[in-house]
Amino acid sequence: MKRSERHHLKENALAVKIASSQMVFEKRKREIAILASLVILFAIGGGIYVSYQRAEQAKGTDLLADALTTASAPVIPPPPPPDPSDPTSISPAAAFQPGSFTSENRRAEAALEKFMLTAETYPESLAGITASYHAASLLVDFGRRDEAELQYQRVVDVAGASIYGRMARLGLAETKMYSGNVEAAIQLFEEEVTSVDSQMPLDGLLMQLGRAYLLANRSMEAKESFARIVDEFPGSSYGLVAQAELDRFEISEES
Repeated sequence: MKRSERHHLKENALAVKIASSQMVFEKRKREIAILASLVILFAIGGGIYVSYQRAEQAKGTDLLADALTTASAPVIPPPPPPDPSDPTSISPAAAFQPGSFTSENRRAEAALEKFMLTAETYPESLAGITASYHAASLLVDFGRRDEAELQYQRVVDVAGASIYGRMARLGLAETKMYSGNVEAAIQLFEEEVTSVDSQMPLDGLLMQLGRAYLLANRSMEAKESFARIVDEFPGSSYGLVAQAELDRFEISEES
């Protein structure tokens, strides 16, 4: 075969390969375009989602800040009425301060409403978790223990082993204890006392556990809890109370 013929055959083979590649590209051009569009769409969607999350977190933080401001607003009681026995008596002018309340009860009610709004609107955000915890504390003050338990449980479920989750577990235990569900409270306190990664002060936990044991008429376990406070935490602020409980047990046993 002549050299020119071999060269011509190579050119034909190259042309066929190029043509074949072009045909494959044409066939897959639509697929490639769709794939590229999806990549761009996901990138845009991810950016939009992040921006949305940040905006929602900011809204939740603003609601929480408003609730906390309300909870710490000044209380200015109304002036006393004039003395009915003195016809010349005049009631002093009422003091007015924007954002103030005439009683602590009114302030607490207003704050509770705002905490509940934050918790319900952003339940899984840090703002919502914080709001649920504060709402639970106020509900306890109002004697609405069943509702308080629901809020504490919400924090426990969402916050887990975080500091708010731990605090909510203790709040839940205390609420159950004073609602008559003492054994459930004892279980929660015992779990926290024996936890190796608990962030709560152990002497305080032992004090609460001892009180729960007392309510459950489990005297021996109560004594053990109070004795641990006295022995292991000599400088504890609960030391005097724990020692008083131990002395009371001793007097009761001697009589």
